[in-house]
Amino acid sequence: MIVKVLLVTLTVTACVAVPSNIVRPCNVKDNKCVRDNFAPNSRCNPNVRGFIPGQYTIKQFRFEAPYFNATYIDNNLIISNHNNCFVSEFFFNLGSDVGVLTLDCPSLVLESSRTLIQHASFKEDTAYSFNYKGTYPLVRLTVNLPHANQLDLCSAYTFADVTALPIFNVNPNDQKTANFLSTDLTLMNIYEREAFFYRANQLARYYINSMICDFGCNF
Repeated sequence: MIVKVLLVTLTVTACVAVPSNIVRPCNVKDNKCVRDNFAPNSRCNPNVRGFIPGQYTIKQFRFEAPYFNATYIDNNLIISNHNNCFVSEFFFNLGSDVGVLTLDCPSLVLESSRTLIQHASFKEDTAYSFNYKGTYPLVRLTVNLPHANQLDLCSAYTFADVTALPIFNVNPNDQKTANFLSTDLTLMNIYEREAFFYRANQLARYYINSMICDFGCNF
C-alpha cells in the first residue's frame, strides 16, 4: 500500500512497541524525515523555503460563528509566532491508509482591525468594528491525510484544538460597538472553536508548505 514509507520505517517498527498498523517513521523534531516520507507519497515539492516569518500579515480573513449568528472579517490580520510551531505527532495507519500529522503552536498571536456582522431573521445585518489582539497559549493542529500513498494536503481536514482561552485586548472603534460587545465570557470557548475551524487550514498549510513539503495550496 505505502511501500515507499515502509522502507523508511522498518528499523523503527522493529524496536518500538506500537499497534501493528501504526507506523511512526520519524522523530517528530526531524522535519527532513517527515519531508522524506511525504515527497515520494504525494506530489508535494520538497524544495521548501525552510522558514516562516516571525510576523506576517494577511490583508483580509473572513470566518463565521454560526452559534452567534455572526460573520467576522479580520482586516490586516497580523499573525505572530507562527514560526514557533513544531511537529508533535506523525504516524501512518497502514490499516486505514491514513497519515496523521499534528502541529503544536505555542504563544500564537493574532491581531487585526475586526468587523463583526450580526445576522438576524427579518432584519438588516448590523456591522460593528473593533481592534483585537489575542495571545493563545497553545493551539494544536491535527491534519488527517487519507490515501497515504497519494497524500493531498490541499483537500485534507485540519482539526484545531484551542487548548486554553487567549489573553486578549478589545478596543471598540465607536460607541455603538462598545454598547454591543459583551463582557460575559461564558461562551468564549464555543466562539474560539468556531473561529479556529476556519483558521486551522491556513495555519497548518502555511507551516507544512513552508517547512516540510510544498503541496501548492493556500487556505
